[in-house]
Amino acid sequence: MRAPWTRLRTLVPSSVAGQIALLIVAAVVLAHAMATLAFFTLREPWRPDDHPGVAATRLATVARLLDGAAPADRPALLANAARMLPTLRIEPWDGTGPETGRSEATGGDRLGDRPGDRLGDHSMVQRLRDGFGRPLGITDLWADRRPADTPAGVRVGIVTPAGARLSALVPDDDRPPMRQGAIIFTFVFLAVAVSLISLWATRALTAPLARLAEAADAFGTRMNFVDLPENGPREVVTLSRALDRMRARVRRLVDDRTQMLAAISHDLRTPITRLRLRAEFIEDDHARSMTLRDLDQMNGLVEAALSFVRDGQSPGGGARILVDLASIVQTVADEFADIGADVRVDETRHVLVQGRPDELQRAIVNLVDNAVKYGGAARLTVTQTERGIAVDISDDGPGIPESERDAMLQPFVRGDRARNLDTASGFGLGLSIVLAIVDSHEGRFTLRNRTPRGLTARIELPRAAAASPSNSPTEATHRAAAE
Repeated sequence: MRAPWTRLRTLVPSSVAGQIALLIVAAVVLAHAMATLAFFTLREPWRPDDHPGVAATRLATVARLLDGAAPADRPALLANAARMLPTLRIEPWDGTGPETGRSEATGGDRLGDRPGDRLGDHSMVQRLRDGFGRPLGITDLWADRRPADTPAGVRVGIVTPAGARLSALVPDDDRPPMRQGAIIFTFVFLAVAVSLISLWATRALTAPLARLAEAADAFGTRMNFVDLPENGPREVVTLSRALDRMRARVRRLVDDRTQMLAAISHDLRTPITRLRLRAEFIEDDHARSMTLRDLDQMNGLVEAALSFVRDGQSPGGGARILVDLASIVQTVADEFADIGADVRVDETRHVLVQGRPDELQRAIVNLVDNAVKYGGAARLTVTQTERGIAVDISDDGPGIPESERDAMLQPFVRGDRARNLDTASGFGLGLSIVLAIVDSHEGRFTLRNRTPRGLTARIELPRAAAASPSNSPTEATHRAAAE
């Protein structure tokens, strides 16, 4: 037997449109339910006769009618009012007070004038005076003794300015006055509660989409497989399965292309070697030198293709260790300086990163080689950034036009305009290999022209979070320097 929560989940729509509609309807229903609860909690009574304020207003109306009527018509009006308003118990009054017997009209005590009068601040008496609109004489007829078995309230005698007299039962307002703060708090709580519930439901609905976007972005940049969401709306699950099939096909296509390129490049090395041996027997010196030069270019293209397959298309192999990038930069600069190239390190900063020393060294070698080849010299700096560490390789060459900068990062694209092997000095794989290596290290590779001329290639890598026990900083530094 399925649990109640499992049975409840089967009632939730599986589509995005259905879940959004359910969320909107649930929010509206919840808001109305809470507003209805607040209404019933703070509402006035449905029956007007049970409302003390209504009774006081009606009594004030009767007093105004008697005050404006002729003395001869007052008894009939009073009798009709008593019959129409039985809860007020309206009766004629002769004007005598409870203590002195003096008439209110001749100067009897006024309610609220005597010290300690219990009705001086009575809320219904105040409403009665406000409803009448003019000075009104009111006497507490139960000031000395309250009769037994009487309803809640106060028996008062009323004298109007025109001399009309009556007595009536003014009810007590036993409910506390409605506070404005309670109403404000109720609606604020209603708004906050509905907003939080809607926010939680919205995040739960869009969470599979966020994971799907993260997986697609990771696959598009580094060809890494990030787990795709297997639950959520029907459309998201369908899209996840389609994306999983698509990236499997793309990965298989890339692997097939890589294997084909590696096989062709590897197989070409043998006939090139045989042709080189045969070229040595050519008697014509010019023909022999031209043939050997073409074979050297063919061999260089094969080696570049193999390097691209090894370092560019399949980065990420092997475990990462803690690496002192400044040591690798210094090692590369020393190697170029040893062969007479104008390469030096202007600024350095020792910061550890997680990476593979061989790949990082290959990337820096490619950039320094380009700087020396096209700019005549290379200046290296290692600085710390907000993300981690940056390596800048600068030269004084012609730079790269803005319109060609993105294309230069693609494989087999060269910066020279004469796209032929007779004058080309490379095969257009160096920058694409650097980009692939940097991407595999979760870094960023950028090219920026200098002013007035020159180019700066920057590699930014994230700083290592912590050193692992098996790879101490000292051991990683020594290994990087040894490489």
